[in-house]
Amino acid sequence: MAAKLFGIMMINVQSIELSIVNLRTLRQVERVRSDVSLGEDIYDQHTIDYDSVEQAAQALSGFVQIMNDYGVKDYHLWGSWSLSSANNADYIQDQLLVRTGLKIDWLSSSQETYLRSVAVAVHFPRFKQMITKPTYLLGINSGSVGISHYDQSNFVFSRSLRLGPVRIAEVLEDLQSSVPNYVEVLDDYISSQIIDFGRFLPGRRDQPSNVVMLGVAPFATLFRQQQSKAGVEELSKADFQALYDDVLNASDQYLMDKYEVDEEDVRLIVPELLLINELLQLTNAEKIWLGNVTVLDGLIIQEAVKLGYKKYNFDDQIVTAAKNIADRYNVEPQHRDLVTKFSLHLFDQLKPLHHLGKRERLLLQVAAIVHDVGSYIDPHQHYLHSDYILQATELMGLTDTEKRMVALISRYHSAQTPSKDIRHFEHLQVEQRLLVSKLSAILRIADALDDGRKQKINKISVSIRNPRVIITCFSHDDLFLENWVFAQKAEFFKEVFGLTPVIKLRGVR
Repeated sequence: MAAKLFGIMMINVQSIELSIVNLRTLRQVERVRSDVSLGEDIYDQHTIDYDSVEQAAQALSGFVQIMNDYGVKDYHLWGSWSLSSANNADYIQDQLLVRTGLKIDWLSSSQETYLRSVAVAVHFPRFKQMITKPTYLLGINSGSVGISHYDQSNFVFSRSLRLGPVRIAEVLEDLQSSVPNYVEVLDDYISSQIIDFGRFLPGRRDQPSNVVMLGVAPFATLFRQQQSKAGVEELSKADFQALYDDVLNASDQYLMDKYEVDEEDVRLIVPELLLINELLQLTNAEKIWLGNVTVLDGLIIQEAVKLGYKKYNFDDQIVTAAKNIADRYNVEPQHRDLVTKFSLHLFDQLKPLHHLGKRERLLLQVAAIVHDVGSYIDPHQHYLHSDYILQATELMGLTDTEKRMVALISRYHSAQTPSKDIRHFEHLQVEQRLLVSKLSAILRIADALDDGRKQKINKISVSIRNPRVIITCFSHDDLFLENWVFAQKAEFFKEVFGLTPVIKLRGVR
């Protein structure tokens, strides 16, 4: 069978990369990097450098030529979350489209964290054994840190922190020449940014942990030893401390001579070293590994799964992250779990009506888990509070558009409907509006079946008998409240699908 070659390009703050890969085997046949910096001063000025657009266009055109030489017909261009947050990101996106014919799809910070986790799980053989004990995955890029936590062989937690070496260096650049103790000021600044973040990390932090660090290119040049086949370098706590002590107050020339640090990277060494030190203390690191996989590797795996060449499934991480959010806002777990169960059962049985797929099912599952987070602020009109909480919250593994849709599905699970709230709804594309409406209608029905929060209904069965959808509820209790609420919420389902849902009660022996 012929190799299926696919090209994936990634624009970062400081570089543009191309990987040509056989999706059947995940073997890379070509990997190219162009050191074009679109993000010069991006964290200070909040804009992408217009003067670099032509260089970026030339690099991308060169990548397209390389792919043509390999006969690659299918390829995709992604852009980092840091670049997407620039004030002029849309203009740069359009300029590159005009110059190269390539459209950038922006990643969210939660996607980047998720993709790093996927890449490590697939490419780091030790990882499965390592996560039987407390383990942290730290993905450090120019402007942020993605932290994922694993324990007892399970994914536990994920969160991003807007703090990276380039961001730190740019924000505090003016201080370097004006304060006598610049390193101390840097350390205080980093510590102040991390201290509140630490409160969100899960328990068992008193136990020593394994830490896998990714994306630490300037730092990795400081510590070189023979790499394993997995491309992983190992450090002990003592190794790091010795390196820290040697480098922290060293001169630029010393770093370039002894550690072969590139001149343009010297300014990043101290901010990155201080940041890593704080993170290692935060996670109580005992053993440290430097991995060489990136977001680009995660994108390759994602594409292979999407096109059916690989069977990896990491949706459990997305679901667990959603449950963490629900727990943070004290969502009642029994109601949450029952509504999620009913929502997914309805989705599966109503496929002839909605014609949606696995990804849409996952979005419904996430929305069912988090739809009541707004009650933490006020049970009255809690669905409105759920909307803006979720708009401002990271949802691991979801695009920004998917996150907005989950927030809207949560908004419309109760009293409001899109048709009566069109101004809040009209910014979406038509297909996205229809998807939100379909999933909201299903979630409303599932939520109504446990409106009293007493889990009266043990299970349901669903049958479509035009012009009705009959939902048989198995229960030994009366369902007066549920019937009353169900009748109200069923109206929107009828509006969306054209069929009337009705409850049929069956007793449980």
